[in-house]
Amino acid sequence: MNSNDNNWKTVTYLTGATLGLVVGLAAAHFYTRAAEENGEAGVPARIETGDAFKIGLAAVALVRQISALGAKKPEDSR
Repeated sequence: MNSNDNNWKTVTYLTGATLGLVVGLAAAHFYTRAAEENGEAGVPARIETGDAFKIGLAAVALVRQISALGAKKPEDSR
């Protein structure tokens, strides 16, 4: 393996980690802001099991879609 083989992987991991961090922080910010605006005495409402399950399934679907992008075969140029 040469360094170019590992370089694109490193860039991909760092990009994915950075995007995950940014999206996670944004989600936490919006959740806490909504909880402060709508909650009682700053205590957020309990997350229901069904809602957590829906979010988990959406996260799995997103990961599957992203991984499918890496599995695409190049189209033939005619």
